[in-house]
Amino acid sequence: MSHSNPNFTLQPLQEPDIPRCVTIYFTSFQNAHSHGCWPRSPAVRAWWETMLRDELHEPGANWLTAKDVSTGEIAGFCKWVEPAPGKEPDETLPRWPEGADEKLCNETFGAWARRKTELMGRRGFWYLEIIATDPAYQGKGAGSSMLRWGTQRADEQNVESYLEASPDAVALYKKFKFEEADKIDTFIDNERVKATWYRNLFMIRRPQS
Repeated sequence: MSHSNPNFTLQPLQEPDIPRCVTIYFTSFQNAHSHGCWPRSPAVRAWWETMLRDELHEPGANWLTAKDVSTGEIAGFCKWVEPAPGKEPDETLPRWPEGADEKLCNETFGAWARRKTELMGRRGFWYLEIIATDPAYQGKGAGSSMLRWGTQRADEQNVESYLEASPDAVALYKKFKFEEADKIDTFIDNERVKATWYRNLFMIRRPQS
């Protein structure tokens, strides 16, 4: 189903929204890393729903949904983490769900967490930890509305913004003045993804006057 010229309103993500948001996550992330890490199984879906529920009220976490004004349908969701200058970076990894590629998850998410620490240290910055848009709404402004929410606050506070980017999202991030700071290439070869290189980019946005 396609949606022509929708308008979006941003609202706090509520617990009843979580199943829809997990569906959006799995339908929007179709890259080699996502498929390599996560079989689309009930156990993995349940793990994701539990994770979102557990993190929904974390201090400094801003979970938002972009809703189609005309239908009320959730078009996308995101998590922006507020600046915490001086806070020790947390590189702890979770226990992965049954069926996930534990080695790939540890290798990639561990390396990405360390790289964030190396690039950003303990200085305060807005962190776009996750953003996903339903493919039916991609290119229609839902993602931009969620990016604008955090980058406007970063500009008001005169601090940087940071995110990890899959290659297919880089063009959108560049429109919001994110610049590539580094990248990591990972070779993925398991039962779901065969002999494929995946590139993850790390992007920083300086505050705009």
